[in-house]
Amino acid sequence: MRTHEVPGQTHGTPHVTPARNNRGPRTLGALQSTVGNAVVSQMITVSRMMTEDEFRQGTAATGMRGRSEITKVDKALKAFYALPDARQGARLLALKDIVRACGDYVAHKGDGGSRVGGTQRLGEQAEAAQGQLDPEAVFRDLLTEIDHVMSEGKNPDLDLRMPAGEAQKAAQAIPADRFHTMMGDFVQKLGALREDGTLPEETRAVIGELMAVVPLVTVMQYPRGGMGGMKLGPDATDDNPAFTFNVDTQARGGTSFLLGHIAHELTHVAAHQAFGSSPVMELVQSGATDEEVAALAAERKQSLADLKAALAGNPEFDDFQQGMLEEKLVYGAQPQKLEQYASSFEKAGKITAAQKERLVGWGRAAGDASGTLVEYDTVLNQMLIYLHMWQTSQDNPFYVRLRAAAQAAYDRRSRARRPATDGPAEQSS
Repeated sequence: MRTHEVPGQTHGTPHVTPARNNRGPRTLGALQSTVGNAVVSQMITVSRMMTEDEFRQGTAATGMRGRSEITKVDKALKAFYALPDARQGARLLALKDIVRACGDYVAHKGDGGSRVGGTQRLGEQAEAAQGQLDPEAVFRDLLTEIDHVMSEGKNPDLDLRMPAGEAQKAAQAIPADRFHTMMGDFVQKLGALREDGTLPEETRAVIGELMAVVPLVTVMQYPRGGMGGMKLGPDATDDNPAFTFNVDTQARGGTSFLLGHIAHELTHVAAHQAFGSSPVMELVQSGATDEEVAALAAERKQSLADLKAALAGNPEFDDFQQGMLEEKLVYGAQPQKLEQYASSFEKAGKITAAQKERLVGWGRAAGDASGTLVEYDTVLNQMLIYLHMWQTSQDNPFYVRLRAAAQAAYDRRSRARRPATDGPAEQSS
């Protein structure tokens, strides 16, 4: 999972399971009311596709229907019509089920059979109907669909319907202005989590920090020919920074994945402003020495190791959650990351040779943990959002350690924003 910018690309990322929170569960409906996935700017109803009765009449035959493979098409069509118009994402998946069922039936029968013609027509109508759906409504509803899959304790990565991939396709079809507005809505939903009385204070403070830099993000778009993540805009200056957010819409973990991704990327912006970073957005106070950076990287590496130990065998997380968290813990400390970014940015003309030399030196000072100098704070804040939306028990050992690490990182960013005082800049996280 990549979130950090590289030239020609960009800086690059949750899952809702039954509550195990000692405050009592929030229902799926409560989650949706929090994030507003059902809110869409327009609704398009699928028009003129055969009804169930019309399909039965058009595929009537002398043999017993109940013993025919045609019943699989009947079942798929019935499932589609059972869905309300508002469930545009679920309707897309149901239409695809109809197309598959029709194709399987025709392949089974070959060119023969009195029901083949009507089945082919239904398949063609279901294929055409997919293009009548509103892509924003589809995207939002597919997030809800993934949330629902996970609320049943299922692994969304194993969902053969591939709703995350379909959500990504839908996002590509949303006009740029609507996409920006839609993502602005999700940013505000992240901010609205502060109204949840169960939100830990550490997470509340972090979200407040992130909301303060939202005005600096002037473009939110689907990644066009690049990767998801945050980057400084082409017209950005020291006095007037402006960021472009290429949003990772392959939200394989549903709503919590997307909000966690947003938190991750806004952390890049907040840290950039706090530390006076280069366009690489390193998480190091400007002017730090190699010795200070080495100590900082070692401390962060140990923090991630402690989190890994607390995660190992943790009974509260299912396989999908374990995998998501492990991804972040690895990503936060990958070796050679800062050096690779520095070389790529210098080659693309985004930083000077002197800046590259300084960053490469810091990366070497970090040893095998240079990733902590660009992704440590970001993955901590991302996991804070995951665990809150997964309703993880706040006394879970992993959650306890995570909140402590995130609070320390938050405090360091806060100190960096204050006017300089006598003595060297403090680098401990």
